[in-house]
Amino acid sequence: MNVRKVKVGDEQGITRLLSDMGYETEVHEVNKRFLPILNDPMYLTLVAEEEGELIGMVGMHYERSYVANILVARIITMVTAKAYRQQGIGRKLMEEAERLAGDKGASTVVLNSGNREERKAAHQFYEACGYVGKSTGFYKSLG
Repeated sequence: MNVRKVKVGDEQGITRLLSDMGYETEVHEVNKRFLPILNDPMYLTLVAEEEGELIGMVGMHYERSYVANILVARIITMVTAKAYRQQGIGRKLMEEAERLAGDKGASTVVLNSGNREERKAAHQFYEACGYVGKSTGFYKSLG
């Protein structure tokens, strides 16, 4: 298994991974989303691949804090393909994302995960990776 930065041409594999995560989408939609992300230095997307197939992904962006003099890395997408779960792929992706965040100067990594019942296994995974639940998220649609 190889972990690397995402590149143009990975859209089909990303589409499959997002579907495994429960976000059904089409390749043309991923194409629209991906170009701005790939060209923004405040974003980082890593993929795990095995024999040319994408089997995992972690996406994050960097943000500056208003309340402290720190750079924060926020993981906004994390998924391992269903057929490859419980094999250490997610942990390897998280470790590489954390390493690269530290290299960029981030002092903290944060993430949000839904509080639905089907997310409990993900919460256990994040806790096993050393993350601690500390906040409640609120959302408001503007359209």
